[in-house]
Amino acid sequence: MTDILTIIFEIVGGLALFMFGVTLLRETLGKISGKSVVRVLERVSDDPFRGMAAGTAATVMTQSSSITVLTLIGFVNAGMMTFRQSVNVMLGSEIGTTVTAQLVSFDIGGIFWPLVAIGFFMRMFSKREKIKLVGTVIFSLGLLFLAMDFMKHGAAPLTTEYPLFRSLINDYGAIPLFGILIGAFIAGVTQSSSATTSLVIAMGAAGAIDLGPGIALVLGANIGTCFLELFAGIGATTPAKRTALAQTIINITGVAIFLPILTPFTDLVVLTSADLTHQIANAHTIFNVIVSLIFVPLVGLTVKLCEKIIPDKEGEVIGKHFFDDEMLHIPQAALLESERELIRTAEKTIEMIVLSKNALLNRNLEDAKKVMQLEDEVDESCRDTEEFIDKIREEELNEEDIIWRIKLLAVLTDIERVGDLASNIGEFVDEKLRTGITFSKEGIRDLREMFDLVEETYSTAIYSLKTKSKEKARVAEKLEDKVDVLERKLKASHALRVQEGICDPQADLIFIETLRNLERIGDHADNIAYDVIMDT
Repeated sequence: MTDILTIIFEIVGGLALFMFGVTLLRETLGKISGKSVVRVLERVSDDPFRGMAAGTAATVMTQSSSITVLTLIGFVNAGMMTFRQSVNVMLGSEIGTTVTAQLVSFDIGGIFWPLVAIGFFMRMFSKREKIKLVGTVIFSLGLLFLAMDFMKHGAAPLTTEYPLFRSLINDYGAIPLFGILIGAFIAGVTQSSSATTSLVIAMGAAGAIDLGPGIALVLGANIGTCFLELFAGIGATTPAKRTALAQTIINITGVAIFLPILTPFTDLVVLTSADLTHQIANAHTIFNVIVSLIFVPLVGLTVKLCEKIIPDKEGEVIGKHFFDDEMLHIPQAALLESERELIRTAEKTIEMIVLSKNALLNRNLEDAKKVMQLEDEVDESCRDTEEFIDKIREEELNEEDIIWRIKLLAVLTDIERVGDLASNIGEFVDEKLRTGITFSKEGIRDLREMFDLVEETYSTAIYSLKTKSKEKARVAEKLEDKVDVLERKLKASHALRVQEGICDPQADLIFIETLRNLERIGDHADNIAYDVIMDT
């Protein structure tokens, strides 16, 4: 019994170590190339082959087809990608997930120990983040091969000392449907087809499993990874639910296609290599590539089927924000999309400044009402974006992104305050109309000049944020200095006009408060510009 428990814990422990290594590798690759993954996904078009290429690249960089598909659900939920486009990318993710299995199918001997050691010391003792990240990648790869060695060592006695276990595994695994169900169960529990396939490869290397049962387990692993995506689709928008459903349909249909031809497929795989571990890895790759290619001309049909199963929901809002919680699986994607949402909100505040100017100077009550409506939208967006950014895991971001995350929270506060200040000016319109207060021609001219300068200053700051242009940020800072000078000048001019009886004394409070609100908008523009300049 002790020996059996040792075998079980060595196999399960090796699998756990493998999954830890994959997770560490994924997080590290995310810090290195996470932004590239997002850009790849954002540029996806309706062309299926470009979509497949994007899905393959994204999955290689994330080391998880599940993470890629969950992120796709987030993109569809946010309205940034159509359902059809997500299906194209999904086909590529199935191919990308085969890379890990191919990698660990090689027997590198004891080289994993130098990899672990070198990677560990690079990670622990280097002060440069890039070297630390490279060291962590090396360390993670060492862990993967070490875990494979543990699983292989644990499975070896099943061949020599416990032939009954090997017989049971292969006898039951030889029944394709049963093997597929076992593979689906293991992948469902581990939420990783790569981990399941690698376990099968390790057992193959130990001689504990034959090719036929191994292929059945690998096919089942593709189905098991659908559970997480289906769960993520619950409560999501209709297109996102369809994305999760499409993943399930593709994987189940692919297995169903191969099930009747499993014997000739196994014979074909034997020809690809003389080594069992490579045969299992090759079977995984060939299966996923063929299924993806089969579905290329069937994307339209798959989309229509999913749309029929999950019809449109009346009144459903798609893309309320640029972000969605499913994007949190790739923190860099979450950070970039929250930044885009922030920019969109900032552009609304620019519109609020323009509307408040027209409302106040032209006594336009409709524009004043629009300012109030936009202020509610800005408050909601800032609140939701702040909550979303708070959910982004700092430990999965590199140092530059951690700093930028903190700055985005600060910029959000500035943007929200600008919305409040523009709303204050809009509220003056109602008071002005109710009390019959009027500005002199000189007063209107001065306020218009102040509005125009503040609008230019704030717009320049937001543009610098959008483009990460330090040059534009410095321009915004210089313009803000002019805002301060102009405010003092216009206050003095207004005081003189009041003394001379040119301006209505009743307009004094609104005039001065408008200048004060505009000057404070300039201050917030200066804060934003400073954050852009000091972005590292």
